Amino acid sequence: TCYSTTLKGPRYLELAEGYVTRLALDDNDEIIGYEYVNMGRFMDAVKKGVEPADALKTETKNYGRFNDGVKFIDPRKE
Repeated sequence: TCYSTTLKGPRYLELAEGYVTRLALDDNDEIIGYEYVNMGRFMDAVKKGVEPADALKTETKNYGRFNDGVKFIDPRKE
């Protein structure tokens, strides 16, 4: 699920990779990457008895130039 508004610009909420938790922005407030949780793998790990916090940490990945971001936002809040 992606959407955009004139005020806030584009926001990625869910993509094929999983549930988007944070967006990385550059100096111009343009999206350069995102952090996501692979929900299928997360739920499989929890079903196998892995602690949810550990499964969340293991299945949280990022895409693009996420680590180069100068600002990180929650796409559902900001």
